[in-house]
Amino acid sequence: MQSNYIEFTKKGVVQFKSENIDCNNLAPMEVILETETSIISAGTELARLYALEKEVTFPFRPGYGCIGRIVKKGSGIKNFNVGDRVFYAGKHASVQRFLHGEEHQWCYLFPVPEEIDAVHAAVACMAQIAITAPNITKIRLGDSVVVFGLGTVGILAALMYKMKGANVIGVDPVKERCIAAEKAGVDTVVDVESKKQVDIIMQMTKGKGADVAVDAVGHTGVIKNCIQSTAVCGQVILLGSPRVPFETDANDIFWDIHIKNITVRGAHMWQFPVRVDRGNAFSVEWNYDTIFKLIRNHKLPVDKIISHVIKPEKAPDAYAGLYHNPLEYLCVVIDWR
Repeated sequence: MQSNYIEFTKKGVVQFKSENIDCNNLAPMEVILETETSIISAGTELARLYALEKEVTFPFRPGYGCIGRIVKKGSGIKNFNVGDRVFYAGKHASVQRFLHGEEHQWCYLFPVPEEIDAVHAAVACMAQIAITAPNITKIRLGDSVVVFGLGTVGILAALMYKMKGANVIGVDPVKERCIAAEKAGVDTVVDVESKKQVDIIMQMTKGKGADVAVDAVGHTGVIKNCIQSTAVCGQVILLGSPRVPFETDANDIFWDIHIKNITVRGAHMWQFPVRVDRGNAFSVEWNYDTIFKLIRNHKLPVDKIISHVIKPEKAPDAYAGLYHNPLEYLCVVIDWR
């Protein structure tokens, strides 16, 4: 079968290409998938495109979360049928071979309800990242939660904290992202530059600080603001993956953690097992099942977060927009249909 795909040919360069996919001689747990939609990760993929991750070599085939259908399957696939609609962490490609069933969420198929629009369903990938933070946070009704960074993951995390009964404040220096967060349902948003964020949060919490501060950016400078904005015995949740070098006096950070008895927790999605199992409070299967229910029941308004739906030929423009024009580009879904 012919497949169109996206490739990072060298640092900062994105190309749209075609190839033929051999659909024969499938391994027992292998499938052929035809993609409906895929979502671009503004964090991970841009870090790879612009070589912010040292291990990246070019050319590189990017990918993230995909929605598609099984068109052929190996003999070992028992829990899915040809024609089933699934989520998978695949490449940005119209057709691809995919190995299912390993003990890793990037090598697993998850069912997708038919009634959910394919564009909306693609955002479940980012929601599965975001849900990690509220799932691991010890929270009471009425606790104050400040989410620093209102990109796609930050907005989704803020909405989920709100569902858990928190008083949520979203913070971002980009006014347009604050507007998007407000439209999605985040009640309180503050568009203020980084150096003023701590003072604003302390004022809004009457000098106490937030019960929970969440870094949804992946930047050590933002983490420092989180720690300085957190109340005594509060929690700091590291939802973003720090990649950008940042010079500071580490004593300032550790002093605040020490003197205020702050708990700092990593919130990477890989900490959960793939399958629902006895004794596990959370799993990737549980996360996706919950997220798709929230999208289907319009409790998670992902349609208000998507800024662009593009055809794959426009991918170079989309990656450039996400990197150079964050005022306009927030969440990009590629429609392969």
